[in-house]
Amino acid sequence: MPNVSEKKLKLLYIARMLLEKTDEGHAVTLPQMLEELEAHGLHAERKSLYDDLETLRHFGFPIQTRKTRTFEYYLSERRFSSVDLALLADAVRQAPFLSQKKAAQLVDKLAGLGSQYQAEELRHAASSEEVEREAVEPAPTVPGKEDNHTTEELLRWAMERDVQVIFQTPGWKLSPSGTLKRVSKTVTVSPWQISRREGVARLLAYDGEEKRLRWFPLEEMSQVQLLSQSREGEKALPDPEKITLEFPQEILPQVAAQFEGHLLVEQQGKGKLRASVKTGVEPSLFAWLFQMGGEVRLVGPKKLTEQLRERAKSLAKSYKS
Repeated sequence: MPNVSEKKLKLLYIARMLLEKTDEGHAVTLPQMLEELEAHGLHAERKSLYDDLETLRHFGFPIQTRKTRTFEYYLSERRFSSVDLALLADAVRQAPFLSQKKAAQLVDKLAGLGSQYQAEELRHAASSEEVEREAVEPAPTVPGKEDNHTTEELLRWAMERDVQVIFQTPGWKLSPSGTLKRVSKTVTVSPWQISRREGVARLLAYDGEEKRLRWFPLEEMSQVQLLSQSREGEKALPDPEKITLEFPQEILPQVAAQFEGHLLVEQQGKGKLRASVKTGVEPSLFAWLFQMGGEVRLVGPKKLTEQLRERAKSLAKSYKS
């Protein structure tokens, strides 16, 4: 490497490795650092790495050490936390003045501000009966109440760590007299996605007790705790599918809000639009189409239009006199 200082290059590669491959949940060892340097044609002694790490600490890198079977090193802080990046990505996706392509490009750049593991989580995000509280073991990573984390922060923390959550949500109970009483229910679920529609943040989660996906408004969730159990229900998540809709131009704001602005729109004659969007095919999609009545028409794919037609027939049949 003519005119290049191997010592300075070594320091830069170590810094990049810490930035890209470590966070609070992931660390690297000295042998891994040596292997990375060897891959770039740089030879180093184990003892010299201690000096390099101390130099980076002095420069301002928040490098922490933890002891497992060996010593591991990681960055304990970043300019943007995982929650910060997720919130920024949500804001970018919802920006009405950005095209879907441009929003995706910006989200990809935001992902580069975290570790590769945080980036994977960020890109991936870009789609019961009462439970006895004492029957579920809280995970050791649950933040204390004094930390005052928001519901969304806790849920994103759980998704990042691939664990289930337990929380309180409102419910109804039928009294012997036939009246309804508002009660609080304890729910345990596997959180998979947070989305916003018309300004309302909702959690898509898998309910292992009921064996189905459920939506929960974040504003109705309280006392959220992380659990030690791993998430389940990934196979139940709806695969994104491209659908095509037709509707009058005046209701574009309602349609855009339903799909968080992720629409490719083209003009279809005077005052009529056709839009394509990738979305999960789930009961809530059909419910929204029924709610919109004849104003929004599903024109593709054919198998979905047939499903919607059969649902409409079944609904009409139940109301026949």
